[in-house]
Amino acid sequence: MSLSVLTRVLTQVSTCNLMGLVLAATAVSSLLSSPAQAADVTWGGNYRVEGVKIVNPELSSVQADKSYLLHHLTLTPKVVAADGLTIYSRLDILNNFGFGIAQDGTVQSVAGDLLGNGPGGPVSPTSPVYADQSNAWSRTQRAGLINITALYASWAQEFGQLVVGRTPIHFGLGTAYNAGKGQFDHYIDTKDLIGYKFVLGNLFVLPMLGKISEGTIGAEDDVDDYMVHVQYDNPETELSLGGFYQLRVVTGNDAPINPNLGGAGSTRLGSYKNTLMSLFFSQKLGRDFRMGVEADLLSGDTGVVNPAGQGVSLNSFGIAGEFSWAPVDGAWGAGLKAGIASGDDPGSTDVYEGFAFSRNYDVGFLMFNHPLGQRDFLRTGLHRPAQSNATPAAGERASEQIDTEAISNALYLAPNVTYRQRENLSYGATVVYGMLNKDPLRDVSNNAAGTSSNLGFELDLNVTYKPFERMTWITEAGVLLPGDAWKGGSTNLDNSLTYGIVTKAAINF
Repeated sequence: MSLSVLTRVLTQVSTCNLMGLVLAATAVSSLLSSPAQAADVTWGGNYRVEGVKIVNPELSSVQADKSYLLHHLTLTPKVVAADGLTIYSRLDILNNFGFGIAQDGTVQSVAGDLLGNGPGGPVSPTSPVYADQSNAWSRTQRAGLINITALYASWAQEFGQLVVGRTPIHFGLGTAYNAGKGQFDHYIDTKDLIGYKFVLGNLFVLPMLGKISEGTIGAEDDVDDYMVHVQYDNPETELSLGGFYQLRVVTGNDAPINPNLGGAGSTRLGSYKNTLMSLFFSQKLGRDFRMGVEADLLSGDTGVVNPAGQGVSLNSFGIAGEFSWAPVDGAWGAGLKAGIASGDDPGSTDVYEGFAFSRNYDVGFLMFNHPLGQRDFLRTGLHRPAQSNATPAAGERASEQIDTEAISNALYLAPNVTYRQRENLSYGATVVYGMLNKDPLRDVSNNAAGTSSNLGFELDLNVTYKPFERMTWITEAGVLLPGDAWKGGSTNLDNSLTYGIVTKAAINF
């Protein structure tokens, strides 16, 4: 009860008769006994620890191994402010400045922080003045920061839902947009948007306006996304059909000046504009089978002009398919992942044809997940530091990065088999075969092949153990028999054997 209310009540008590005193006392009692109107807050989240050891990721005879430990906490509080009005958020705790969330807020990954992040950084790059700035003398680890990566409100009505804020975006199998809600996902896709979801039985239509960058207030230098997500879900037949359309309009251009876009010497002269169209299909077949397919097509104009004065356009695609067999009463199961992601043709500098899947979408432990080799054969240099010649810059070597690789410029086939020994213990095996889609080293002058298309075979073995319902512990070992693609043709690079192991545990709450 506020002070002004108490003042008015006491004034009435001092001036009124006995009846007024009784009424005033009754009013005070009623105010003090009224229940407080508080929002309902629920907490959820995930804490994970991962240990990775990979021997010879550069496939070189002069081995440069990599090993690291990561840990990360994600909190997902939900505030129910009123009936149908809910505020969702995501807080990422412990984030490495180098490969995670930088101090300026740039989100490179949500992989977490290193166990062993000392006060002087990885190698104490500056000359410390005091003991607490030195790795050798330190008695305290470097403190981690809390970063808010999602915050949005949802207001549900009878026939729809209004969504406003920084929202995770996910579609289909997660090849183009992946919200990163898996237990061990290291990446996240979000947009600042406002949208309204019209629900018509099993069908919903969700038009959205995304504000990627406001730019300078008062100036027309924004980055806007105009999107529509349409999906049909039938819970009885377990059929899902979806479509996603996005038009990105950029006033101005800050596209990266990268040799992969138009070649060396390219410049930004125009505005960036692209269109993404995605289709998704998923169906349960009988009692034990399920299949799903997603196809993505990206087109538009990069606003970049190559050295010949030609504008560089976008024209790329990706297709992913999944098939699984999981008998309800059986111990055995099997599955297959197959797909293609187009690659950029070095002979067409006026078109960029490369498409990269979300880095959360993995088909194996090593290939298409961790950087491998001594060149950027998958042409993902637009998305990560990548070695393009014999003298890599700092951070470009495969042994210096976490799982920054993506499926791009490749065809892949990944069958798997699982065996459940008991309810909380299972074993699995996966074979991955890959081929290059485009020769990244092709000699344009005489149309001569630069390297083979064979990426090789990978075998992964894993054990999954759930000691209790909310905890999952996975140990996986993988070995890659590299194909001739990693040799780089006449460059004659090494393509030695590589293998590794990862053990990781996640606790959900």
